[in-house]
Amino acid sequence: MKRLRTIQGILDAFQKIELEDIGILFGADLPSRLKKAELVNRLTYYLVERPQVWLGHLLEQELKQLKTLVKAGPDVKVRQDIPDYPSVLEAAGLIETADRKDDYRDVWIRKEVFDIVAPHIDTALREGEKSGRFDIERVGLGYLNLYGIVPYNLFIDWMMDYYEIRYDGDFDRLAALLQQSPLIKLSRCSTLSDPDEYLCSPLVEDVEALLEVRNDYPEVEHYRPFSPDEAREAGKGAPYFTFGLQSPEGRSLVRMLRRMGYEGEELLREEHYIWLNAQYYEGTGSADELFVSVTSQADWFVSKEEYRRFLLTIAHYAETLPRWALMGHSTAETGLLPIEVEEDVALPPMEGDGEAEDVPAWTMPRPTMSPGYTDTIEKDGRFAPLSSILPDGFPFGMAIPHVAPDDPCPCGSGLKYRHCHGKHLS
Repeated sequence: MKRLRTIQGILDAFQKIELEDIGILFGADLPSRLKKAELVNRLTYYLVERPQVWLGHLLEQELKQLKTLVKAGPDVKVRQDIPDYPSVLEAAGLIETADRKDDYRDVWIRKEVFDIVAPHIDTALREGEKSGRFDIERVGLGYLNLYGIVPYNLFIDWMMDYYEIRYDGDFDRLAALLQQSPLIKLSRCSTLSDPDEYLCSPLVEDVEALLEVRNDYPEVEHYRPFSPDEAREAGKGAPYFTFGLQSPEGRSLVRMLRRMGYEGEELLREEHYIWLNAQYYEGTGSADELFVSVTSQADWFVSKEEYRRFLLTIAHYAETLPRWALMGHSTAETGLLPIEVEEDVALPPMEGDGEAEDVPAWTMPRPTMSPGYTDTIEKDGRFAPLSSILPDGFPFGMAIPHVAPDDPCPCGSGLKYRHCHGKHLS
């Protein structure tokens, strides 16, 4: 009963037209011309009693987010990046969010919603993979990410070509899977001429502006063709879509980012934003956003030559990417939208250059306190023979105690060593 009241309370906050959209996105087969109160009641019953059905109408990335929240537990806040695209679960009020900073927020799931979805989330993920629905979403999203915006009919033609190769042309099955998936519903984008003419990537912020930029390059007349495998590469890995990392330029980019200390999810995020910022670079003005992975860590560099070389690595990778403004063609192919790096680029001023800073001075660290690390004679029996000639607790190794990754940084910042002065040391 409490579940019903909670879901009913969530839905009652929406207007009637919004409730109709929620019903469509979640696959609820609701009669038309219902009054709002009846819509709320029917949707409440559907969400509470048929989660095994409506979970099958969510995109893979939404199900994986839900799985993460279920694993954390009810009302447990999980720190997540602020997504580049809208969340159906968030829009419907089924997950809670609170922004903490510009780049991340807390996300959690109420106990009542947790009780509804937890028994079914693993089955929904398995069924999405087994049925081929996730694969269709990855390929479809990939085509949209490669082009930014495409005519609806052309997108359907590409998907039919893919399905003919992958599933021997069972187009009735393709139509059913596309109808079930919210991919088409979420990707429809309005233009001044026709609200249903185009589909666009969830990462496109302004459809009209993108079409306007394309008008600046009339020499690009046709969409560049991509294979389904290339589309799948550009559509997998949500929320951090990217493309071209297996090219020579892409491999150089990854090596560079790893040298700078980017790893794991942080590396995926930086790769994604480089790819995305390349799409928004229009060939005029500054490319600062494209280079922020390097410029934000200017104090890492010891020479302007190395700094410029890293900027060029990003620029060369970006120029090989399919560009939205060029209908999927790249700068390398067309010579359009080149990305320039100044010949005599200068290192940005270090933070605090030219002014006195009130920062903690480096102090001699105490012997390591983290488990698994030993630095003093008392802790290491191999140095017992020296105990008679050295003071008690005398540290070895150039007389500087070892600083383990999880020790407080000796600079006094209050951070762990691996997050401070030890960040870029292996």
